[in-house]
Amino acid sequence: MFGAHGNWQYSIEPPMIYIKISGCFNREGVIAFTKEVFDDLAKLPPNSIEHAVINLADFELVTADSLEVAQAYFHGVKARGYKQVDYIQPNLIAQSLLENIWRESGMDVRYHASLQQYTQQYPEHIYVKNWL
Repeated sequence: MFGAHGNWQYSIEPPMIYIKISGCFNREGVIAFTKEVFDDLAKLPPNSIEHAVINLADFELVTADSLEVAQAYFHGVKARGYKQVDYIQPNLIAQSLLENIWRESGMDVRYHASLQQYTQQYPEHIYVKNWL
């Protein structure tokens, strides 16, 4: 078994979760990330989170074997009450992978070329600039 690769930070501020992903992820890294987030979200009442904002500006790539784990996590967020996911600054490869993962999920998924573009679209979330 390999050690977990990949870095993440997140802030849970119901009804939002802000996530910053960086580096390269392997399967173990995706599993560790999802476990940590699940553990923290389990402390909240059901369906407390409706919107995820994920900053991918420093994300590099994932291994092929981690995609299945990521897809299961992403599809599970809708069942847990999420209504929207916004990705900030995904590179072309990441956006293509995410589009395939979310295809036919029924989730409202949006991609933003920059943090500035995101905050222009959602000025009420301007404070996110300090965190992401």
